Amino acid sequence: MTERMIHVAAFGPIALDLTMNAGTIRVVVDPTLKQAQVVLKTEATSGPSADAIRDTAVSLTGQNLTVRVPDVAGGTDGSTTISVGGNTMTFSGGSGVQIVGGNVHISGHGGGKVFINGRAVTPTGPTGDAVTPITAEFRLPARSEALISTHTAQTIVTGELARLEYDGTSGALTAERVGDLDATVTSGSVIVGDVTGSLDVNLTSGNLGIGAYSGHDARLNLTSGNVRMAATAQATGRLTVSATSGCARITGASHLNVRRRVTSGYVQIS
Repeated sequence: MTERMIHVAAFGPIALDLTMNAGTIRVVVDPTLKQAQVVLKTEATSGPSADAIRDTAVSLTGQNLTVRVPDVAGGTDGSTTISVGGNTMTFSGGSGVQIVGGNVHISGHGGGKVFINGRAVTPTGPTGDAVTPITAEFRLPARSEALISTHTAQTIVTGELARLEYDGTSGALTAERVGDLDATVTSGSVIVGDVTGSLDVNLTSGNLGIGAYSGHDARLNLTSGNVRMAATAQATGRLTVSATSGCARITGASHLNVRRRVTSGYVQIS
């Protein structure tokens, strides 16, 4: 295993700016923490994934922590991804099939390989330089914020972020509780338990689920996407929904200032 621990000198809430296109992102907000903690790891001891961890750029300016995880050589850049029921299939490199979630890759150009759990399997056993998934783990103090940009990574947020900006393509985000949520989703999935502040989502062929919205301003823009959201009695202000070939079902919102625009889509607000 390759593991890199990153020291964060700043005390108190952190504004995390993360770019990581694949793998797993875990963010835990821990009110008992004084300083943020960052760990990057992968199963491989050498090869492209281990190199990507070593080459990750990290900078801290005041309370702003920037992390840039480079794409792994042999990854899925320049690819086309299809998402069905939360599962993805990616086609790239001019040939081959990749089932990203299960790490099964078959490609041409001189012979393909089969990857099981990120490790290449050959007739003589696993190869040492396989492209193994990278996991980035962030433990942040209370009132921290995050800006996350990814392609296919699975992102899991535990605890409460004061603000989350998320830009994902064919990725999956699950979060427990967020103050302000600003998300741009393409063929991906975003599931958030509670949103207590402003909500601004642009959804294209993806899925959005909000368990409880109690904020003061919400804007949902759907293009061939699906939204399910439940507003609470604490929610106030305006709810704006624009749907083009999309479907939105929003409950508990009859007391809000609702504005809707629908073009070949379906919006139900009650």
